[in-house]
Amino acid sequence: MNEGAPQDTTRPWPSTRRGWLAVLLLALASIMSQFDRTVINLMVGPIKAAFSLDDTMFGALQGIAFGIFYVLACIPIGRLADRYSRSVIIGIAIGFWSLFAMASGLARSYAQLFLTRIGVAVGEASLTPAGFSMLSDLFPPERLGKPVGAYLMSSPVGQALAFMGGGLLLQSLSGSALLASGPLAGFEPWQAAFVIVGLPGLLLVPAFLLFKDPDRRGTDGVEQLPLREVCAVVRERGAALALMFSGFAMVPVVSYAIGIWSPALFQRVHGWSPAQVGLGIGLVMLCFGTSGAWFGGWLNDRYAQRGQLDAPLKVAALGFVSCGLFGALAPLMPNAWLTLLCFAPTMFLSNIPYACAGTALQLIVPNRARAQVSAMYITMTTLIGLGVSPVVVGFMNDRVFTGPTGIRYSMAVVIGIAAPLLVLFLQLARAPYRRARGG
Repeated sequence: MNEGAPQDTTRPWPSTRRGWLAVLLLALASIMSQFDRTVINLMVGPIKAAFSLDDTMFGALQGIAFGIFYVLACIPIGRLADRYSRSVIIGIAIGFWSLFAMASGLARSYAQLFLTRIGVAVGEASLTPAGFSMLSDLFPPERLGKPVGAYLMSSPVGQALAFMGGGLLLQSLSGSALLASGPLAGFEPWQAAFVIVGLPGLLLVPAFLLFKDPDRRGTDGVEQLPLREVCAVVRERGAALALMFSGFAMVPVVSYAIGIWSPALFQRVHGWSPAQVGLGIGLVMLCFGTSGAWFGGWLNDRYAQRGQLDAPLKVAALGFVSCGLFGALAPLMPNAWLTLLCFAPTMFLSNIPYACAGTALQLIVPNRARAQVSAMYITMTTLIGLGVSPVVVGFMNDRVFTGPTGIRYSMAVVIGIAAPLLVLFLQLARAPYRRARGG
């Protein structure tokens, strides 16, 4: 069989212990990154008040400042990761984004806050392309789904901890003596929270700098593919990649619609406090988001071990069949508890495709192009996800469904349209994907 991503069968794979240590480190880094990028969603009210913003301007902090610059940095960093030590690149990037996350608390204007979120985005752009590439050199293809799923479980864990811990942190900082004296004197609670949540990431930097980057497999001694050859790889697999990118882009559309705007939904429609919102959404994410990511990786490996070459696409499409229904109904529910009840299956189903996407790409792309093609995938999906959910929902709140409860309809429209599109695109991608894998 002529596989899209040739495997080096002459060398033994690294030890299972070493592989799972890498998964653990990548998961911890992902938790830190999700915490840094998610906690801002609990600060909609105070940030809008501090800088006199509307929903569209607040959405731009995530959709433009973070989203656009995240994708601009992704491909150049992916190219570096296909040539240089991925563990060192990740270590440096963690320090970079942690410092900018802390700097968000020092912002004294909307422009300054905008710039610090750009810094967070550029740093975090390194993690997933380099991480996917590392894992593909630590685990054989038929066992890659579970490690990728385990790594990606950290995303909902980080979001859950950000909601739960961030809500409690903001509540505890209100009127705290920490803001009356010492290094945080004079800070508003939301500013102090940024400084505090950015600090732990710095502790991970030495761990990555000391972790030996795994040997690259199947490179035939090639140090780095020329850019024209990477483009040729993409063109050769263009039919599969275009449909996959389009389909998987709907996953962050749904995830960001929930992650960014659900705190405002619960506060505006149901009158919950930030601490209540953080605990409620955080627990649902922790239980159902993590289990969905793990289940996606597990089910992918089950199908793959039966010889199904398109297993990642099949599992991802199956997971999203009902996601749009529950996700669109959730914000329309008459009380907060029914909303959470509908968000539970939405979060489980919406996290299944993440492990599938990461696995699928590594299996049809040569080693020295994996981080770059992964970066292209992240560029497109993030550009669409962060370009649609924060800004479009915010725009509809301001211009279409006006009034404090209009957010429920904006969220329902975005989620209800995105989910069926994923199923359609991935169903169309299955045949060209099988051909790209040699089936």
